[in-house]
Amino acid sequence: MYEARKICNFLLTNFDAVEFDLTNLRINKLLFFIQAGALKQLPEGIIRNHFEAWQYGPVIKPVFDAFKIHKEGPITGPAHYLDYSSGTRVPVPFDDIAEEHRKIIVREFNAYSRFTTGQLVSLSHERNGPWDIVYRAHLADPTLSSRIPNQLIRRHFAGEGISTVRH
Repeated sequence: MYEARKICNFLLTNFDAVEFDLTNLRINKLLFFIQAGALKQLPEGIIRNHFEAWQYGPVIKPVFDAFKIHKEGPITGPAHYLDYSSGTRVPVPFDDIAEEHRKIIVREFNAYSRFTTGQLVSLSHERNGPWDIVYRAHLADPTLSSRIPNQLIRRHFAGEGISTVRH
C-alpha cells in the first residue's frame, strides 16, 4: 500500500493536469475509484490512507491539504513533504510503486477519468454506497467517525465493472 500523495504525484507526472482537469476535488474522487478497483484484487487495496466522508464525497485529508493552495483550479505542482533532515519541502517520490500496482492505477484512472467531475461526485454519492452510509451516519451522530472503511468500499464495488457503473 502507498501513501495517497505518492499516487497523486504518479498521476500528475503521467497525465496532464489541465487536459484531465486534475483539481483537488477530482483527484480525491479518482483516488477513491482507484482504491475501489484495487480492493477487487488486493486485500488492503493500494492506498494506505483512509477516505473520509466529506460533503462533496470521499476525501483523503493529506491529499486535500497538499493541493488546497490550487483552490478549484488544476493542480500545477506535486505534493510535497517536509524532509526533516534538510528542513526543506521535497516532492513525495513515487519511483517505488511496483509495476503491477502502476497498472492498476492507470487502468482505474483511464476508466474513471472519462467522467466529468460532477459525474464522479454523483457516482461517489450513490445512495447506500460507502460514502452515503458513512456521511448519513456521521450527520446523525457527529461523534461517529467519518472514516469510510475499506470493507464498505470492497463490498459495494465487488464484481462491479466500469461498464455496470450507473451514471
